[in-house]
Amino acid sequence: MTFVAEKNPEIMKNLSKTLLSAALIAFTGTTAFAQDKNTGVIDYEVNAKMPSRGGGGGDEEAEDRVITLNQHFYFSSGKGKLETDRPDFAGGGGRGGNRPQGAPDGPPPGGGDGQGPRQGGGFRGRGPRMFGMFGNAYVDLANKKYIQIFTKPSDSTKTYFAEEDFTAPKDVKLTDKTKKIAGYNCKKATLTLRDETYTVWYTQELPFSYSPVNGLLPEGSGVVLAAESSNRSFTAKKVDLKPVDAAKISLPANAEKVSEEQLRDIRREEMQKFRGRQNGN
Repeated sequence: MTFVAEKNPEIMKNLSKTLLSAALIAFTGTTAFAQDKNTGVIDYEVNAKMPSRGGGGGDEEAEDRVITLNQHFYFSSGKGKLETDRPDFAGGGGRGGNRPQGAPDGPPPGGGDGQGPRQGGGFRGRGPRMFGMFGNAYVDLANKKYIQIFTKPSDSTKTYFAEEDFTAPKDVKLTDKTKKIAGYNCKKATLTLRDETYTVWYTQELPFSYSPVNGLLPEGSGVVLAAESSNRSFTAKKVDLKPVDAAKISLPANAEKVSEEQLRDIRREEMQKFRGRQNGN
């Protein structure tokens, strides 16, 4: 075969074309996978000011502490999940050290299975709570809904979830300014959310819409990669396009759907039980 090919230029030409075509197919397949923007993870760094306790000794005007957290948003096939690395308050985690005012002593009720955009496990104090601040939370990207989820610490077999629609911000001012964040071209806008002004950078180069805080999408579509107010900020450090296991971003099989009001009542009841145990009742 080798001898015939060497003596026949036409066979050599066809063989070369075949090998080249195979190489191009392999390369195209690899490139197509690398360019799949529907699955991957976005790593955010979050900074939030915590009100100072002003603990006596003339230190009433102590500066607010800043807590730094890392969040990871996994997305695939129209679903998403936000995971938050819990800060080590006991070890002085974040900036400023010490347990911040408003952070619960011990794990919050339902800890680990996630908190909603407003109800759960976030910082008390100024402005909206960051979505999933101390736990995990889910997003229905296809239908533009945040999903609050809560597992009873008194009965781990009881898990509940409630849906919250994406909400529109107020006083949106679009600009012509752009910059790259984590490799993506972003537009700049300013807007108001609960009387707090944010500067937002968002990209429309990803095929879904998402923001770590509900109400920060300036045009109703796009992915917010950075936002900053006077009290908090978050910035995407990396967007890694890669396969994500469907099980990772799926709600627990035993989760029961309830209304937002019902979920608040369930959380409130469990928090009261938690505080009672803390007080020795």
